[in-house]
Amino acid sequence: MRAEVREDYVPVGIERFSASVAEKHVSCHASAHLELAIPGLQLPVEDRTIANAANKGTMMHKFMEDVSVLSPKELLGLAQAIEYIATLRKKRRFKMLVEARGTGWWLSQTPNTSADVVLYVQDEIHIVDYKFGKILVEVDDNTQLKYYGLSFFPLAPKAKGVHVHIVQPFADNMDSVYFTRDELDEFRKETAAADAAIQAGSTKFNPTEKGCLFCPANPHGRGDKATHMCPVMLSILYPPKVDEDSILDEPNN
Repeated sequence: MRAEVREDYVPVGIERFSASVAEKHVSCHASAHLELAIPGLQLPVEDRTIANAANKGTMMHKFMEDVSVLSPKELLGLAQAIEYIATLRKKRRFKMLVEARGTGWWLSQTPNTSADVVLYVQDEIHIVDYKFGKILVEVDDNTQLKYYGLSFFPLAPKAKGVHVHIVQPFADNMDSVYFTRDELDEFRKETAAADAAIQAGSTKFNPTEKGCLFCPANPHGRGDKATHMCPVMLSILYPPKVDEDSILDEPNN
Protein backbone atom coordinates (compact mmCIF):
# COMPACT_ATOMS: atom_id res chain seq x y z
CA MET A 1 0.00 0.00 0.00
CA ARG A 2 1.38 3.41 -1.00
CA ALA A 3 2.09 5.78 1.88
CA GLU A 4 0.05 8.98 1.85
CA VAL A 5 2.13 12.15 2.35
CA ARG A 6 0.43 15.44 3.27
CA GLU A 7 1.62 18.48 1.30
CA ASP A 8 1.06 20.87 4.22
CA TYR A 9 3.03 18.73 6.67
CA VAL A 10 5.78 20.37 8.72
CA PRO A 11 8.06 17.71 10.33
CA VAL A 12 7.72 18.63 13.99
CA GLY A 13 7.56 16.25 16.95
CA ILE A 14 8.40 13.06 15.07
CA GLU A 15 9.30 10.16 17.31
CA ARG A 16 12.86 9.24 16.48
CA PHE A 17 13.80 5.89 15.06
CA SER A 18 15.43 3.56 17.57
CA ALA A 19 15.89 -0.14 18.04
CA SER A 20 12.88 -0.34 20.32
CA VAL A 21 10.46 1.39 17.89
CA ALA A 22 11.83 0.17 14.55
CA GLU A 23 9.21 -2.58 14.16
CA LYS A 24 6.40 -0.11 14.92
CA HIS A 25 7.67 2.56 12.51
CA VAL A 26 8.31 0.16 9.65
CA SER A 27 4.83 -1.31 9.82
CA CYS A 28 2.95 1.91 10.72
CA HIS A 29 4.36 5.30 9.74
CA ALA A 30 1.55 7.07 11.56
CA SER A 31 2.85 5.75 14.88
CA ALA A 32 5.81 8.14 14.59
CA HIS A 33 3.55 11.23 14.72
CA LEU A 34 0.16 10.20 16.05
CA GLU A 35 -0.91 13.77 16.83
CA LEU A 36 -0.71 14.57 13.12
CA ALA A 37 -2.29 11.30 12.00
CA ILE A 38 -5.21 11.44 14.46
CA PRO A 39 -6.63 14.99 14.82
CA GLY A 40 -7.57 15.87 18.39
CA LEU A 41 -5.52 13.06 19.89
CA GLN A 42 -4.21 13.61 23.43
CA LEU A 43 -1.27 11.43 24.31
CA PRO A 44 -1.20 9.93 27.80
CA VAL A 45 0.88 11.63 30.49
CA GLU A 46 4.17 9.82 30.89
CA ASP A 47 4.28 7.73 34.05
CA ARG A 48 7.66 8.33 35.67
CA THR A 49 7.02 6.25 38.79
CA ILE A 50 8.97 3.10 39.57
CA ALA A 51 5.72 1.11 39.33
CA ASN A 52 5.79 1.64 35.58
CA ALA A 53 7.26 -1.46 33.89
CA ALA A 54 9.33 0.55 31.40
CA ASN A 55 10.81 2.73 34.14
CA LYS A 56 11.57 -0.30 36.25
CA GLY A 57 13.31 -1.89 33.28
CA THR A 58 15.39 1.26 32.75
CA MET A 59 16.38 1.22 36.41
CA MET A 60 17.42 -2.44 36.18
CA HIS A 61 19.46 -1.79 33.05
CA LYS A 62 21.25 1.07 34.83
CA PHE A 63 21.89 -1.16 37.84
CA MET A 64 23.36 -3.93 35.65
CA GLU A 65 25.49 -1.39 33.81
CA ASP A 66 26.87 -0.04 37.08
CA VAL A 67 27.67 -3.42 38.64
CA SER A 68 29.14 -4.97 35.48
CA VAL A 69 32.51 -3.38 36.30
CA LEU A 70 32.76 -5.53 39.44
CA SER A 71 34.89 -8.66 39.47
CA PRO A 72 33.16 -12.06 39.20
CA LYS A 73 33.80 -12.63 42.91
CA GLU A 74 32.28 -9.26 43.79
CA LEU A 75 29.26 -9.92 41.58
CA LEU A 76 28.64 -13.22 43.36
CA GLY A 77 28.93 -11.44 46.71
CA LEU A 78 26.45 -8.80 45.60
CA ALA A 79 24.06 -11.51 44.40
CA GLN A 80 24.33 -13.12 47.84
CA ALA A 81 23.46 -9.78 49.49
CA ILE A 82 20.43 -9.32 47.20
CA GLU A 83 19.23 -12.84 48.00
CA TYR A 84 19.56 -12.11 51.74
CA ILE A 85 17.39 -8.99 51.46
CA ALA A 86 14.85 -10.72 49.23
CA THR A 87 14.49 -13.61 51.69
CA LEU A 88 14.03 -11.17 54.57
CA ARG A 89 11.36 -9.16 52.72
CA LYS A 90 9.38 -12.31 51.87
CA LYS A 91 8.77 -13.13 55.54
CA ARG A 92 5.94 -10.64 56.00
CA ARG A 93 4.19 -7.77 54.24
CA PHE A 94 6.63 -5.22 55.61
CA LYS A 95 6.52 -1.52 54.97
CA MET A 96 9.93 -0.54 53.63
CA LEU A 97 12.07 2.57 53.94
CA VAL A 98 15.25 2.92 51.87
CA GLU A 99 17.88 5.37 53.11
CA ALA A 100 15.55 5.83 56.06
CA ARG A 101 15.85 9.10 57.98
CA GLY A 102 15.63 8.96 61.75
CA THR A 103 16.81 10.86 64.81
CA GLY A 104 18.51 10.24 68.12
CA TRP A 105 15.20 11.23 69.74
CA TRP A 106 16.40 10.53 73.29
CA LEU A 107 19.51 12.79 73.08
CA SER A 108 19.66 16.49 73.87
CA GLN A 109 20.32 17.63 70.28
CA THR A 110 18.20 14.91 68.57
CA PRO A 111 20.90 14.30 65.93
CA ASN A 112 19.86 12.96 62.54
CA THR A 113 20.75 9.44 61.50
CA SER A 114 20.02 7.18 58.53
CA ALA A 115 19.75 3.45 57.88
CA ASP A 116 20.15 1.69 54.55
CA VAL A 117 16.91 -0.31 54.79
CA VAL A 118 14.16 -0.47 57.42
CA LEU A 119 11.42 -3.12 57.22
CA TYR A 120 8.61 -2.88 59.73
CA VAL A 121 5.08 -3.70 60.79
CA GLN A 122 3.37 -2.90 64.09
CA ASP A 123 5.03 -5.76 66.02
CA GLU A 124 8.27 -6.44 64.12
CA ILE A 125 11.14 -4.36 62.77
CA HIS A 126 14.34 -5.14 60.87
CA ILE A 127 17.14 -2.69 60.15
CA VAL A 128 19.73 -3.50 57.48
CA ASP A 129 23.18 -1.95 57.41
CA TYR A 130 25.19 -2.52 54.23
CA LYS A 131 28.95 -2.78 54.61
CA PHE A 132 31.15 -3.11 51.54
CA GLY A 133 34.57 -3.27 53.17
CA LYS A 134 36.58 -6.46 53.57
CA ILE A 135 37.34 -6.07 57.30
CA LEU A 136 34.75 -8.14 59.18
CA VAL A 137 32.18 -6.11 61.13
CA GLU A 138 30.91 -7.94 64.22
CA VAL A 139 27.25 -7.65 65.21
CA ASP A 140 27.70 -8.62 68.87
CA ASP A 141 27.57 -5.64 71.25
CA ASN A 142 27.80 -3.30 68.27
CA THR A 143 27.02 0.21 69.54
CA GLN A 144 26.25 1.56 66.07
CA LEU A 145 23.62 -1.14 65.56
CA LYS A 146 22.06 -0.42 68.96
CA TYR A 147 21.86 3.24 68.00
CA TYR A 148 20.04 2.35 64.78
CA GLY A 149 17.73 0.03 66.69
CA LEU A 150 16.75 2.67 69.23
CA SER A 151 16.36 5.40 66.59
CA PHE A 152 13.82 3.46 64.52
CA PHE A 153 12.17 1.43 67.29
CA PRO A 154 9.14 3.80 67.46
CA LEU A 155 8.10 2.59 63.98
CA ALA A 156 7.03 -0.73 65.52
CA PRO A 157 5.32 0.22 68.81
CA LYS A 158 4.18 -3.35 69.59
CA ALA A 159 7.58 -4.99 68.94
CA LYS A 160 9.46 -6.58 71.84
CA GLY A 161 12.82 -5.81 70.26
CA VAL A 162 14.67 -4.94 67.07
CA HIS A 163 16.45 -7.16 64.54
CA VAL A 164 19.53 -5.47 63.08
CA HIS A 165 21.38 -7.03 60.14
CA ILE A 166 24.89 -6.57 58.80
CA VAL A 167 25.02 -7.36 55.08
CA GLN A 168 28.71 -7.40 54.15
CA PRO A 169 29.07 -9.41 50.94
CA PHE A 170 32.77 -8.86 50.26
CA ALA A 171 33.68 -10.26 53.68
CA ASP A 172 31.19 -13.15 53.34
CA ASN A 173 29.41 -11.75 56.38
CA MET A 174 25.62 -11.90 56.53
CA ASP A 175 24.73 -11.74 60.21
CA SER A 176 22.07 -10.32 62.49
CA VAL A 177 21.52 -9.50 66.15
CA TYR A 178 18.36 -9.04 68.20
CA PHE A 179 18.20 -6.29 70.81
CA THR A 180 15.39 -6.56 73.32
CA ARG A 181 13.42 -3.56 74.50
CA ASP A 182 15.23 -3.74 77.87
CA GLU A 183 18.66 -3.83 76.22
CA LEU A 184 17.82 -0.80 74.11
CA ASP A 185 16.52 1.05 77.17
CA GLU A 186 19.82 0.41 78.97
CA PHE A 187 21.64 1.77 75.92
CA ARG A 188 19.35 4.81 75.95
CA LYS A 189 20.22 5.55 79.59
CA GLU A 190 23.96 5.03 79.00
CA THR A 191 24.15 7.28 75.95
CA ALA A 192 21.85 9.93 77.46
CA ALA A 193 24.10 10.10 80.54
CA ALA A 194 27.21 10.47 78.36
CA ASP A 195 25.46 13.13 76.28
CA ALA A 196 24.48 15.10 79.39
CA ALA A 197 28.05 14.99 80.73
CA ILE A 198 29.54 16.07 77.39
CA GLN A 199 27.06 18.95 77.06
CA ALA A 200 28.07 20.04 80.57
CA GLY A 201 31.72 20.25 79.48
CA SER A 202 33.20 16.91 80.57
CA THR A 203 36.56 16.04 78.96
CA LYS A 204 37.06 12.72 80.73
CA PHE A 205 39.41 10.32 78.92
CA ASN A 206 38.55 6.61 78.79
CA PRO A 207 40.15 4.94 75.76
CA THR A 208 38.69 1.62 74.57
CA GLU A 209 39.58 -0.60 71.64
CA LYS A 210 36.29 -0.09 69.77
CA GLY A 211 35.56 3.47 70.83
CA CYS A 212 38.93 4.85 69.76
CA LEU A 213 39.21 3.02 66.45
CA PHE A 214 38.42 6.05 64.26
CA CYS A 215 39.27 8.82 66.70
CA PRO A 216 41.62 11.37 65.04
CA ALA A 217 43.58 11.65 68.31
CA ASN A 218 44.37 7.91 68.33
CA PRO A 219 48.00 7.37 67.17
CA HIS A 220 47.02 3.96 65.78
CA GLY A 221 43.52 4.86 64.56
CA ARG A 222 42.20 4.01 61.11
CA GLY A 223 41.02 7.51 60.22
CA ASP A 224 42.82 10.77 59.48
CA LYS A 225 45.20 11.95 62.20
CA ALA A 226 44.91 15.16 64.19
CA THR A 227 47.86 17.45 64.93
CA HIS A 228 48.01 16.34 68.59
CA MET A 229 47.54 12.84 69.97
CA CYS A 230 45.50 11.63 72.93
CA PRO A 231 47.71 11.91 76.06
CA VAL A 232 46.15 8.83 77.68
CA MET A 233 46.64 6.71 74.57
CA LEU A 234 50.24 7.91 74.32
CA SER A 235 50.91 6.97 77.93
CA ILE A 236 49.48 3.49 77.31
CA LEU A 237 51.23 2.90 74.01
CA TYR A 238 54.52 4.55 74.90
CA PRO A 239 55.04 4.39 78.70
CA PRO A 240 58.03 6.35 80.02
CA LYS A 241 61.27 4.40 80.32
CA VAL A 242 62.26 3.37 83.82
CA ASP A 243 65.87 3.80 84.95
CA GLU A 244 66.55 0.32 86.38
CA ASP A 245 69.79 1.47 88.03
CA SER A 246 68.00 4.15 90.04
CA ILE A 247 65.47 1.56 91.23
CA LEU A 248 68.24 -0.79 92.40
CA ASP A 249 70.00 2.09 94.18
CA GLU A 250 66.92 3.08 96.17
CA PRO A 251 67.32 2.39 99.92
CA ASN A 252 65.04 -0.22 101.45
CA ASN A 253 62.26 1.13 103.64
